[in-house]
Amino acid sequence: MYASHPFAFNLLILAPICILYVSLPSIATARQRTAQAVLKRRDKKVRVSLNDANSVSTVRHTSVSDNDSNSSILAEQYTNTDNHETVTNVASCYDSSSPYSSITTAEQIHALGCSGSTSSMSLEAYLPKKSFLTTYRAAMMIITCIAILAVDFRIFPRRFAKVETWGTSLMDLGVGSFVFSMGVVSARGPLKEMFLKQQPELWTSLKRSIGQTTSVLVLGMLRLLLVKAVDYHEHISEYGVHWNFFMTLGFLPPFVTLLNYLSHSASPAALSLCVGAIYQTLLSYTPLSRFILTAPRTGIVSMNKEGIFSFIGYLSIFLAGQTTGFYTLPATPQYLPYVSRLLGNGSSPGALAASRKAMLTYLFIAGMGHVTLFLICTKGLNMPVSRRLANLPYVLWVTSTNIVYILMYLLVEVIFYPSADPKSESSFENVVPWGLEAVNENGLAVFLLANLLTGAVNLSLNTLDIKNVQALTVLVLYAAVLAFGAGFMKHKAWRVRI
Repeated sequence: MYASHPFAFNLLILAPICILYVSLPSIATARQRTAQAVLKRRDKKVRVSLNDANSVSTVRHTSVSDNDSNSSILAEQYTNTDNHETVTNVASCYDSSSPYSSITTAEQIHALGCSGSTSSMSLEAYLPKKSFLTTYRAAMMIITCIAILAVDFRIFPRRFAKVETWGTSLMDLGVGSFVFSMGVVSARGPLKEMFLKQQPELWTSLKRSIGQTTSVLVLGMLRLLLVKAVDYHEHISEYGVHWNFFMTLGFLPPFVTLLNYLSHSASPAALSLCVGAIYQTLLSYTPLSRFILTAPRTGIVSMNKEGIFSFIGYLSIFLAGQTTGFYTLPATPQYLPYVSRLLGNGSSPGALAASRKAMLTYLFIAGMGHVTLFLICTKGLNMPVSRRLANLPYVLWVTSTNIVYILMYLLVEVIFYPSADPKSESSFENVVPWGLEAVNENGLAVFLLANLLTGAVNLSLNTLDIKNVQALTVLVLYAAVLAFGAGFMKHKAWRVRI
């Protein structure tokens, strides 16, 4: 409704922000009173438990005979001293003030050790939840889920819908951003292995990645069967006759695992550009491009040519997202030489500022670098962008846009929450809205629910004949159901692993 009036739309968004900003002092005062009340209750419970422990200890000591009293007291002193030394040793390796500092086994302590800055923290502290990434992924997911249904109504501007072959639109950016976001979080696996100094074999890694994506491939097959069974309308030129977006998502992790294993000396950034450049070379200097766009659908490959060959471009996008994850997910990504020079000591007071400086530096350089390459391809070499082909200009367009978006989300955190430490759960909760965190925790489940609801609405209504008021009502109800589903899963602490 406001697509042609962005200035008015932004003013309407800023108006309640001003009201909230004025009311912040009263909100802060209320929070402070609540926190003080919680601390008082906690202190009271601690005093009661200490009094109970002292009374039990007094009874136990008075029941000891005179002959055994000295030996009992010496044994108790030895036990207390030994426990104190153990706690002191663990505390020297882990920050007890962090909610991620709990270590439960001696093997974990021995594996992490106490040498170097990364060894002085737990795995959860090394890979904390990042508020700017959570907000970025949740916002992207919400826009995607709304757009896949809204595009079926006339209220949705046609310029935002996917283009047929050449050009860019909002929804063309959405599918690539989804893959890029998956690549960002996929970096947690390799980072965890580096932190724990684990190097699994290729077959082990492949089996794990295949197991993780089997359910997504099953969803892709179920979607195919349901679409054919109910004769649901579909755009064949988008992915092909049988292929769909779930299949693209399902095949990505095993191929990424294989590429990472076969090229230990190459970074994911170099792999991403190489894959995109080789694919673009094949499109430009072989009949591949003409085959994808014009070949008749006679065999299984030609029937799904868009989905099969665009997979190469999405693989390049996934690798670019994984590179971004390597630089933004860790608290101290010291295995990357460039970043380690900026970080300094992970336990120093300026570690948070140094880490943010490293991330801002990388995101700015990577973003401007991808923008420059995109302009060279489109303006200098006259290569058009094609989501249908997922060619190199499309890869660079998606990666540069997402990197710049993440950079802006990080700038918001730096400017408005300068002291928000990602290692602190309370800081994370103060920065990230509860609803966005709920969407991010079960992103793929929310996306699946959105697809099911979209199909149900399209089978129930003739969306093209619905007026704007009714369409807006349906979309608001649809978004409310998605929000309720995400919130219910978070309230129940359900993590749906699909």
